[in-house]
Amino acid sequence: MHPLGTTIPLDAELDRRSPLELEDVYREHAAAVSRWVRRLWGPARASGTVDDEDLLHEIFLIVQRQLASFRGEAALTTWLYAITVRVVTARRRKERWRQLIWRRAAPELAAEPSDAASAEHARAETSRMVYALLDTLKERDRTLLILFELEQLPGAEVAAILGIPEKNLWVALSRARARLKKAFESRYDDGKSEGVSHGDL
Repeated sequence: MHPLGTTIPLDAELDRRSPLELEDVYREHAAAVSRWVRRLWGPARASGTVDDEDLLHEIFLIVQRQLASFRGEAALTTWLYAITVRVVTARRRKERWRQLIWRRAAPELAAEPSDAASAEHARAETSRMVYALLDTLKERDRTLLILFELEQLPGAEVAAILGIPEKNLWVALSRARARLKKAFESRYDDGKSEGVSHGDL
């Protein structure tokens, strides 16, 4: 697996005799794309309406249609990540509209395990809280914070994925952080933020 940000040499772009194959791309990157989908969507997927495999299939259908036009100007992983962001963002919007139309109530939280102080339970609760706050933000802010803070991607890669100039990224990131802080302060006012960081997710 090539790390994000590594431009893969493409002989096909040099001699046009060995086109990049969808099967090879899928074999090398499907696991990473699945992880990106889970990270971008978060733990609160609506039960029975969103499936990781379904999203993965949708992403690679787009890859199949656009692979011939990929010229290697950016890293292949950056290109795949940008497609993943677009698909997940579009599906999240669709799900929000579906839930609005049908007035579906959010599923109740699962009953707490007997050992509520267990590390796994604390980790799950922290993740739930962080994503609950992220979900109050606009999609661009939400995605930006996930890519930079949770995925910990370099700024240049985040800018490439979102299709914005890198010089504008830092202003956007600062504003997104401020909006997240404001969302936190409006929901929690008793210092519960202590100990919450992207390392807990």
